[in-house]
Amino acid sequence: MPLVIPPRSLNHFCLTIIALISASVSILALLLHAFGWLPMYFLIDVLGAPSLVVLLISGVIAYRIDERIFFNRLVTGVWGGVLATLAYDLIRYLIWKGGGITFNPFLSHPIFGRLITGYSEDTQLAIIVGWAYHFWNGLGFAIMYTLIAGPSHWFYAVVWAIVLEIGWLLALPSVLQFKLNPEFLAVSAIGHGAYGVSLGFISQRFVEA
Repeated sequence: MPLVIPPRSLNHFCLTIIALISASVSILALLLHAFGWLPMYFLIDVLGAPSLVVLLISGVIAYRIDERIFFNRLVTGVWGGVLATLAYDLIRYLIWKGGGITFNPFLSHPIFGRLITGYSEDTQLAIIVGWAYHFWNGLGFAIMYTLIAGPSHWFYAVVWAIVLEIGWLLALPSVLQFKLNPEFLAVSAIGHGAYGVSLGFISQRFVEA
């Protein structure tokens, strides 16, 4: 199946642009921090909650005006993003607990929590916020994919996951002070692969053309 991006109504186009911008806030905060332009907490504090509200309102408006395709893609992106993120975490957890790697693959979460809250990485608040940010990212990426690619072949979601993997690895040294090594690269690639395959099959099966 080719990449499916058919022409839509003006309402569909406007809702899609608004939703794409809203879904990108979490990763935009990370990228701006990585480039040294804005601290990570700034954009999240200012736009985090409003972006989620805008996504919700977009879905409500789409439902009310019967923009069925947009509504289907948005909703599928949300629950598909949850499942794909769980697949991403599960396979890394199994590799870790199975002795395939020697480091905790979830160390980045409390670091994100610290960057957002200012609290130490071992505090409950930083851990909770870090995990929340992690799932927020997973949902945002999935929403962006389903809105653009829709029910395209699952392979395109794997390509999307590879793009995310590259961006993630480029941001790591400056944001988290992680040293990249073959072990880290391998488990990161496997995790993103699981995310892409999961999201791809869900989108291909449940997103309407």
